[in-house]
Amino acid sequence: MSELSSLYCKVKISKSNLEKFLSNPVETPELNRNWIEWWDSLKMYSKMDLTSELLRPYNDENNQEVINSWLKYDQAMAFSDYDEATEEWHWGMLFFSENFVEMLPMFSFIISMEKYITESAENRAIVFPFFWGDQDVSAYIYFENGKATLSSTVQNTSDVNSKIMQQTTDYLNKKWDQYSKEMNLD
Repeated sequence: MSELSSLYCKVKISKSNLEKFLSNPVETPELNRNWIEWWDSLKMYSKMDLTSELLRPYNDENNQEVINSWLKYDQAMAFSDYDEATEEWHWGMLFFSENFVEMLPMFSFIISMEKYITESAENRAIVFPFFWGDQDVSAYIYFENGKATLSSTVQNTSDVNSKIMQQTTDYLNKKWDQYSKEMNLD
């Protein structure tokens, strides 16, 4: 049985642009070359072709509802932290998913942020088994020149810039420390 991977997304975004993004309707993703190249690079059992029907958005009315749904799902241990001083939004879940098809709406959600963020080499999203010691990366999304790209070459945490990977694990460790202190272990 496979274990749930963690999701961590960090983007530089002004508060007003974050508010615009969150209030906007959920976008329907467009099946394009990037999606197909990324999908084709994945290693999975019984892989099917990626189709427009499979590549779907969340059913929520707007992006804020997507965030709220995950934040209300206690088992995900989701977080949404905005730092006004640095204009950075940290978003993710300690326990996200193990299934690529289930992950697709979230990747669509993250990619739809591309027109709202401020250019930064540290803008990224990564899905990997943070808790389980496995180094496989399910997805790595980076933002460059106003475009979000699903990387078809990042397959392992060693493929990620070491500074960015360290920042990622540090932030997830911080969130785990915070949530574990709040847990009722009865």
